[in-house]
Formats: sequence, structure tokens, C-alpha cells
Amino acid sequence: MRTLLSILTAMLFAVSAQAADIAVALTDDRVEVDANFAGADLTLFGAVTGVENPAEVFDIIAVVTGPEGDFNVRPLEQRGIIWLPGEPWTVKNAPRFYASSATRPISDIAPLPDQAQYQLGVDNIAAVDLYADSDAPHPFNAAFLDALETGGQYQDRVGGISFVKGALFTIDASLPADTPVGDYGVAVYLYRDGVMVSRDSAELRVNKVGLERRIYDLAHQRPVLYGLLCVAVSLLAGWIAGLAFRKS
Repeated sequence: MRTLLSILTAMLFAVSAQAADIAVALTDDRVEVDANFAGADLTLFGAVTGVENPAEVFDIIAVVTGPEGDFNVRPLEQRGIIWLPGEPWTVKNAPRFYASSATRPISDIAPLPDQAQYQLGVDNIAAVDLYADSDAPHPFNAAFLDALETGGQYQDRVGGISFVKGALFTIDASLPADTPVGDYGVAVYLYRDGVMVSRDSAELRVNKVGLERRIYDLAHQRPVLYGLLCVAVSLLAGWIAGLAFRKS
């Protein structure tokens, strides 16, 4: 961590710029997930160059985005006296994890075109726009977002960004226990009076380790063999359970 701070400090004093600029780096660009993984706290370090006392005049928005995936939203439909899942609505290529942090509410920092273009805030995730061809919001849109926000996969918060020494700042982010593996993107945006002044990005990798990693690789690289092993394990478990009940 001291090395990273030293690099950012050197960057801060080495760059002589007429306009403000922003740079960001991760303390660790890899997160390892095993059976005991209960979530992780990330700390990003950054620096604003080219201006004195940036905390007094600038706002920062940071966004961490996980790998994309498809989600099915199924409404419950009443059929007689029971409720059953109806036809699914599919949200395609939506991030499986999304977290934003900002010095103030995003709506007070960035104009609407920027919010849409850079997907700043959960409500501006493009893939979740189920009603792009309609004038009215789709009823499943809010339900989908509420479900992921409740589960911690989607996060919007004010705070978590602190200037620690002059133009150096930190950004805190939290990954939930069910964080999906894959490549993550980290983007930071520097704003002043509603205008984006600068932006920077970094990459993060979330990997499974140990037995979980071997099972994950087998399932994705050799799905047929993985399926056969699952069937064999199920048959073995059933046979053992049958023996146990027979003895009792």
C-alpha cells in the first residue's frame, strides 16, 4: 500500500498540467474466492493533478461493473386458486454486479446525457431498459432492480470517497458473498460544475481458487464430463441413503 501511495504521489508532482486530470489504481487487481468467501472490501487509490485543493471544487463518481449475464424475470400469474410463474422477460447482457459511489448524489453531479452515456447509477444501466421502445416504464423494470439492490448485487451510494492527503483520494467498495467470478471494470469520473473534466479506468479479476476452481473449470471446459460426474454422485448418494434406511 505504501508503494502504491508513493507512485500516486510521484505522479501527482511529476505531472504539470494546465487542466485537472484524474488517475486511479487498485491496491490489488485480483480477488480470490473460495468456499469460505464472505465478501471483500476493495480500496482504490487515486490522484487529481493540475489543481490545488480539488476536494473544494470537484466531484468524483466511481463505478465498479462486473461480468455480464442474462436474467429472466417471471411474473406470478393467478390460475384458479394458485399462483404460478408466467412467461419470462429476459434482461440481456446486464452486469451481474454494479456499484457506484459518489461525493454527492449523481443527479446533482452529472447531467442526464452523461448519466445515460456512461451508465452512472443503477437506474441508468442500459441493459435493464426493458421499455426502450415504449413511452411508459415496463412494470418489471423496477422489480428487477429492487431484487438485485436488495441482494447487494446492485449498489448506489453517496460517500465512500475521501481525500486523504491533498489531491490524493480513496474509494471504498464492497463485494457481496455471492460475487460472480470474471473480469470487472472500474471507472472514475471527475466533475466540476456539471461538466466532466477527466476520467480514468482500471481492471479487476475475481477468481475461484482451490476445489471450487477445479469444479468451476470442469463445468465450463468439459460440461459433458461434469454432467456425468454429477449423475454418478447423485446415484451414489441415493444408494448410500438407501442402505442407511434399510438398516434402520
